[in-house]
Amino acid sequence: MADNSIRVEVRGLDKLLPKMEKIGDKLNATIQNAALESERTILDTEGLRKYPPETAANREPYPFYERGRGTWTRPGFNTGKSERYGTKWATKRINYGAIIGNSARYSKYLAGDEQSRVMAAYGWRRLFDVAREKKGEIQKIFQGWINHLLKELDLL
Repeated sequence: MADNSIRVEVRGLDKLLPKMEKIGDKLNATIQNAALESERTILDTEGLRKYPPETAANREPYPFYERGRGTWTRPGFNTGKSERYGTKWATKRINYGAIIGNSARYSKYLAGDEQSRVMAAYGWRRLFDVAREKKGEIQKIFQGWINHLLKELDLL
């Protein structure tokens, strides 16, 4: 009976395998760094960390809301209950990524899935929508970080 098998020999694995093992050590940090850079691309969009323009809701007549101070209910009296939404953004590193969030109690109504139509009309943006909109920029950031790692490890 004739031998119908094909033999494939990969040469150079002895040099490649140690480099591939180094990727595991550095890939997590590389992906986290890419995610942190992407965070700036997303959050610096107007309607997230950068507030949209003020509206009539931010001016007299009473009651009105003053950003960073709270609600003015009458002349000379402010509730002082502002959580300073724009400064409450934080990014937490996780394995092979990061989580972006806002700790203000009302953030889900400004940037989350429960965003009200009124807040959207005022110019507040949903975090997920902005991330989807900036997908191309984010992909370029991740590709740049991964290419840098591959060059560092002499794999590119």
